[in-house]
Amino acid sequence: MTFLDIPDDLILNKTDDKTEYGFGLTVFANDDKLRFQIGDESTSWIGFGDGFLKRIRFGMLNRCFLAKHLQKEIEIKNILDSGRGFLERESYLKAIECFDEVIYYDKNYGEALLLKSRALFGQRHFVKALRYYKKAIRADANLKDIDYHKLLLKKSSKERDGFPKIKLQIFTGDEYFSRRNYQMAIENYNRALENPSAFKSKILYKLLNKKATALFHLSRFDEALECFKRSLDFRSNDYAHYMCGFCEHSLGLPLDEGFKRPLDITKSQKLCQALILNESKFHADAIICIDDLLEGHFACDKIHFIALSCKISAMESLGMDVQREIDLLERL
Repeated sequence: MTFLDIPDDLILNKTDDKTEYGFGLTVFANDDKLRFQIGDESTSWIGFGDGFLKRIRFGMLNRCFLAKHLQKEIEIKNILDSGRGFLERESYLKAIECFDEVIYYDKNYGEALLLKSRALFGQRHFVKALRYYKKAIRADANLKDIDYHKLLLKKSSKERDGFPKIKLQIFTGDEYFSRRNYQMAIENYNRALENPSAFKSKILYKLLNKKATALFHLSRFDEALECFKRSLDFRSNDYAHYMCGFCEHSLGLPLDEGFKRPLDITKSQKLCQALILNESKFHADAIICIDDLLEGHFACDKIHFIALSCKISAMESLGMDVQREIDLLERL
């Protein structure tokens, strides 16, 4: 086995400074640095301690789409490094855009979560920075930074003390929401919403989504649906379209057309959307949503397994040949 646990029989050629594998990967070596290339994607030179090496160990990769999975991992690694460069140059907004793309790919990408915390700190959003720091260490305990944590606690406490009344009500609602005390969250969101004209539309629709989501968790689907529709009145947003469909499904109502297309939502939400569409007999729409989900998702995880199973069910309902998908499912 090589240092990445790649079986030796997959090596095509090997020299002191380069190893080529049969699935398209080339690893270049230069003293204590490595560079990985597959297709048009290549990393920069990285050290043996780089967290990227853990991600691409052979046992972590999808054998059904080995080359595509590796290529995507390298692409994401490069986006992470671009974000780190923006962070070093104090271009915090651009850095966060990069880290968000990485986190969408893998919500437990600890390094990206920590770097986003650092970027938010640079923007003086200390409360949000603390949240992302906590997410980072939950994802990877090795990322703990006691001094940074202490500084965040101090700065975030001071920031909360300076919040205007409305912002404090929203923050308090968020805190109750995170502890699953949805009723108290709603009460605080309602206080903030007493004067909706105090918000710009881009803030108001998010606040309405927060309240509606809390209502949904309390199974108050009719109220949640009305609230999500109010959010859409202020700004079209895919999360509200998704949740409207979820509420309609829960209430036994016809699904709105806005729910049937691929939406810009999390991977877990995309999977739930596809399951609802398939259950509601919109099989073709379910397949489109699953293909959109799996286009850049290669990890052999629960999401991949359930999505592929749902696709097989939808295809069978449409009388389509599913042997390829069954073969893939058996190999996961």
